[in-house]
Amino acid sequence: MKGSCACGGIQYELKDKFLISNHCHCSICRKVHGAAFGTFGHAKAEEFHWIQGEELLTGYQSSTGNVRNFCSRCGANMPSVFKHMNYVRIPLATLDDDSGTQPVAHLYVKSKVPWFDIADNLSQYPEIVDLRELV
Repeated sequence: MKGSCACGGIQYELKDKFLISNHCHCSICRKVHGAAFGTFGHAKAEEFHWIQGEELLTGYQSSTGNVRNFCSRCGANMPSVFKHMNYVRIPLATLDDDSGTQPVAHLYVKSKVPWFDIADNLSQYPEIVDLRELV
């Protein structure tokens, strides 16, 4: 499946399915997405590659070991690759194709905005959990 930023300058491809996906309600995800939460798919980094525009990426280290990538031209939130862990985190809304995945949980629910009510039956966690335990 393929994805891109808003201006089309950055394009990427994931050659395999997602291991898991989730909604994150932490304050940083809310701010970088400009929404009540961010939704991410998680996959093996070895299955991911940039098709074009990697030079347009700019990163923001939001916490120790956590870099969030953005397009320097349009500001779109882009995948973050953690090669040392063979892991990529992809904002699902940047996909151009159907991801074939459904989120399984809401993370950082204790940080959610008061004006949004979670209305689905997905598991809710007050903070982060090891997503590998949910697979």
